Amino acid sequence: MPETVQEYSINAAQSFIQTAVFIDDRIYQPSTVDTGGPKTIAPSTRRPQASNTATAAKDNGTKNAKDPPEEDTVSDINDIVNSFAKKRIVCSMYQPTDASIEHQMDVIVPLCTAADVVIIDWDLFGDLGDRALKLINKLIIQAIQEVPEQLRLILVYTQETDLAVVVEKIIKAINSNIGDAFQPSTDQSGLAFHTKNSRVTVLGKPGSRRPDHDSRHIVEEKKLACIAVEEFAKLASGIMQAATLLSLAEIRNNSRKILSKFNHDLDPAFLTHRAMCLRTEDASFQIVPLLVSEIEAVLEDALPNRLFPDNVLNDWCTNVWNPGDHLDELLGGKEWDRRKIASEICTKGFENAGSDLKLSNSKAVKRAGQVLLPSKDSDANLRFAHFMASRTFYGNKEKMLMLGSILHDRGQDQFLLCIQPVCDSVRLKEQRAFMFVRLHKKISKPNSPVSHVVVKPDNSIAELVYQANSYHCFLATFMPDGDLKPIIAKESDENEFFFEDICRRKYYWIGQLRASHAQDAVERFSGNISRVGLTESEWLRLLAKR
Repeated sequence: MPETVQEYSINAAQSFIQTAVFIDDRIYQPSTVDTGGPKTIAPSTRRPQASNTATAAKDNGTKNAKDPPEEDTVSDINDIVNSFAKKRIVCSMYQPTDASIEHQMDVIVPLCTAADVVIIDWDLFGDLGDRALKLINKLIIQAIQEVPEQLRLILVYTQETDLAVVVEKIIKAINSNIGDAFQPSTDQSGLAFHTKNSRVTVLGKPGSRRPDHDSRHIVEEKKLACIAVEEFAKLASGIMQAATLLSLAEIRNNSRKILSKFNHDLDPAFLTHRAMCLRTEDASFQIVPLLVSEIEAVLEDALPNRLFPDNVLNDWCTNVWNPGDHLDELLGGKEWDRRKIASEICTKGFENAGSDLKLSNSKAVKRAGQVLLPSKDSDANLRFAHFMASRTFYGNKEKMLMLGSILHDRGQDQFLLCIQPVCDSVRLKEQRAFMFVRLHKKISKPNSPVSHVVVKPDNSIAELVYQANSYHCFLATFMPDGDLKPIIAKESDENEFFFEDICRRKYYWIGQLRASHAQDAVERFSGNISRVGLTESEWLRLLAKR
């Protein structure tokens, strides 16, 4: 079991990583044995590549950057393959030809895109980094523009004596091409940096003299896999991100079990079901909830009962957490051991922690909710609440008006939650009135039961209040897009989605509640409007409200 947050992240990364690719110009060499038949390619022993100092003339000007060093270092390429194999990671080897790197991008880039880890030798064909720089530049740009959802680790392996110079060259080249989209964040003495979805780390080969502070970046080939896992873990270093990697790995490990539930013997039954559906209703989409339920079952059964062990949480409070200055006010000026209180809160809960932070009322809840935040003004709680209640959209799937849709009527500056039953939102042949409940920015009636909805209007976080009252209802009528169609959002020139009613009034799409949260809102509303008005003793009625 991991003891620290770092070990927890590394364990998750190792479970997730499956593939790596190593790119070097000296992986294979022609066989020296002439058998009379076709020439074979054999694995080559690798040698240190030329460094900056190699550009200087040696031996009366007879030595240059493309000449191999006088002393070769024998290190079998199998050291790299075996180091990854021991971690159950497949490492592919690719040796480019001595040609312009652009001519091979159609092979190298797809290969690297399919890999979790890419290791690139810096000095390809003695060019002092020119080819490697072009390849790294291409991979970073491709990751940002084409596959921004994919995590990618790039390790640059070099014999250069000054590793910082290599990092500066890479950052300068990439920044000149993509500018603000890059925004590198450096760490590890400036020898590593990352963009939104890629991390680049420069590692040194053994054999060259380097400054002492670079010594921890000198890596033997047989240890590359360990470093690759540690560096990849920094792409998902939070405890929630690590838990997510573990979950994704378990889904992949149980792929056969999931597939077995969708056995081909069920194909006739599914096709029968599909044929019986209305002609415009795609029954294929109904596979999604079935698949989701199977994935949920896998995670419930495969993940450990304590996904976040106490020792990992204690380590987070001790070595990761940065207490904010607002704690003095929250703790009433008392001399509490902040990290001890944080550990007790995380492992025992607020009610059992050794402090007076009890959840006795709403004011106490808000006060307690700020303890672990980096500052009093942090919106982390709102963002997490939004994440838990709202459906995430991947890609450019069209938006449909349905139960749980949240719209913004900019003309009236009002937010609306759709409570239309799902069955009344599809298969529409003509115009249909949709029912909404207004969401308010503050409670309109004190001491009334409310629930909170967090939305992201204009890319900012806003907290709205949902009160399930009939007098907050709002109706708007929409025309379906074609026969037997739902109401589909249109896209504006500003890439915003909106619905337009029959009066040409626009309602901008803000988000979509998860199905369970949307259904809860409907249950609240139906319970409110089903109240029975009684003629009773006023004395008894007032007593019942106390």
